[in-house]
Amino acid sequence: MSEVNLPFPPALWDDLSLVDPQKASQNSGATFEDGRFTIDFLCAPFIVDVKQRLVLGPPNRLKADFQRALVLVVHLTHCGQTDPPDPSGRLIGTMEVPGGAMFFRGPHEVATAPLAEAYPTTPELLAVKAFTRGAEESSQYLFTWQVLPKVQIACVFDPQDEEFPAQAGYLVDSHAHFYLPLDALWGLLNVVTLELLP
Repeated sequence: MSEVNLPFPPALWDDLSLVDPQKASQNSGATFEDGRFTIDFLCAPFIVDVKQRLVLGPPNRLKADFQRALVLVVHLTHCGQTDPPDPSGRLIGTMEVPGGAMFFRGPHEVATAPLAEAYPTTPELLAVKAFTRGAEESSQYLFTWQVLPKVQIACVFDPQDEEFPAQAGYLVDSHAHFYLPLDALWGLLNVVTLELLP
């Protein structure tokens, strides 16, 4: 498995070490044993080792880098500190998330442009990549994932035509912000983009 441990902020590990692991597991859908959480992330098992302070990812996936580690550690911490409601099952745009209209701008703009640039006239290639990452096609070029056990997202893709350039966008469960603070939700969507690029 690939791993990441440094230079991850120690304070984030400190925060995770203080939560009740059983509560964090129950609220996130992870399992916890011997100081380690195991959680599905984009349909692949990742291990968050609280004692060793590292994140382990499966060898056949992109490296468990800083951003992936950040998403998982913050997600588990958040679920251990709060009592989130069940997922709503309703998908909304990122700007509709409470606080999203202010947050997802400028430096925190969701990274969808790389997808439009990579697959402007070949959405079928994006579909193949999405399916290898566990997506389901809800309708033509609308792909949905259970990216974390209790967080569902979707990617909407409009290919280039004679009038307009290609565009991509993300939808998230309307309760996603109860499971991930906005900065971690932004990181999650960036990770999905990286997973979908050629």
